[in-house]
Formats: sequence, C-alpha cells, structure tokens
Amino acid sequence: MDTTPTPDQAADLLAQVEANERHSRTGDAWPLVTLFFVLSAGLSVGLVAIGVIDDVPTQLIVFFAGLAWLGPALVVYLVKALSWSRRSGIVLFTWLGLILLGTLAGIIADSYATTTPVPYVAAGLLWFAAPVFSFLALRR
Repeated sequence: MDTTPTPDQAADLLAQVEANERHSRTGDAWPLVTLFFVLSAGLSVGLVAIGVIDDVPTQLIVFFAGLAWLGPALVVYLVKALSWSRRSGIVLFTWLGLILLGTLAGIIADSYATTTPVPYVAAGLLWFAAPVFSFLALRR
C-alpha cells in the first residue's frame, strides 16, 4: 500500500494546513486585544491617579489596583489564545515595551515634579496605544 499522496491530495492537505493556521491566528488575536485594552486601562487609571493624588501611599494603592488587572488579563490571554504566532509575539512584546516606558516615564516625572503633565501624557499614550496595537494584532 502506497502512502504517498497524489498531487491533488497534497494540494488539499496544504490548503487544510493554511486554513488551520489562519484560524489559529484569528483565535490568538482577540485575547491579545483584550489584554491590550485591560492593561492599558488599568495602567492609565493608575497614572492619572499618580498625577492627581499628592499622597504617595494612596498613589501606590491606586496604581497597583490598576496593575492588578494584569493577572486576569494574562489568564484570559494564556487560556484562550490558540497559538503563539511570531507576529502576535512581536506585537505583544513591542506593546509591552511601550507600556513599560510610558509608565516609568510617568512615575519618574511625577516623583521629580508633582505639577508635571507627564503622567497624563503617558496615560493618554497608553489609551492611544491599545487600539493601535489591537488593530495590528487583528490585521492579518
């Protein structure tokens, strides 16, 4: 018995593999979008609190309360993502780097001068970054 596929069977198998890859990339994108929006919202609220509130312990409480949404967002992403495509990994790590830089810039700038608008600008950057990177994650 010959197990070598015919050219038509091979073409059908390749088409099936491509359809499965497309489906897994699409399934990977929506949990990634959820992660982008949830974490951006949590960190933005924390940065605005850092800019508005003068009491450092209260600033930290509100900031870490916003950051606490990272756990559930990561759980949703890791449980629901069907695959880790190279493209979604690049988008995720680029976004995480941007989020980290914006957050650190807002926190550091507020620690030097409490009247600086940098925490608000950083929060706005995070709000802007979430839909932009979500669009990149959904674009295939």
